[in-house]
Amino acid sequence: MKLCVTGHDSKGKAIFSHAGAPPRAAGPGSFELWSTKGPNSVPDDADPKAPAEVGYFPVEGETAFKLVSVPPSAGRADPSLLPDEIRHMFDPEDAGMHTTDTIDYVIILGGAADLELDDGVSERVETGDCVVQRGTRHAWRVVGDEPLVLGAVLIGAARIP
Repeated sequence: MKLCVTGHDSKGKAIFSHAGAPPRAAGPGSFELWSTKGPNSVPDDADPKAPAEVGYFPVEGETAFKLVSVPPSAGRADPSLLPDEIRHMFDPEDAGMHTTDTIDYVIILGGAADLELDDGVSERVETGDCVVQRGTRHAWRVVGDEPLVLGAVLIGAARIP
């Protein structure tokens, strides 16, 4: 996989600042492609080979662009083994269910899943489908033997009680 990052030279001309491997792998088939800490401005002077480090889920004022591969249910890791920073976001009664303080723009790049919300309500999503996830409690229930591959832009948001 190649990540292309554009930028500007000293005269303001558009250039490719980076074209190559993503800066950080987040697991097998999953990559942290880009992230920002606000406020954002252009031209963006972030290091194209080392974008801002944010937590797995960005907080208010931060963004993250990810490619995520979710293994089929039989191959899922034990949620108790997740890093502390994200383990607390998962429901201890139903490890797949979680809530984040983000607005996520998601496109399904491969595989299929039932996107489950509260009370077991779900919608099947497949390659080419898009999801706008707005801080709701949810789980990605992978269907079949192929991993669910999704591209997502996560925008940190303030949760209003």
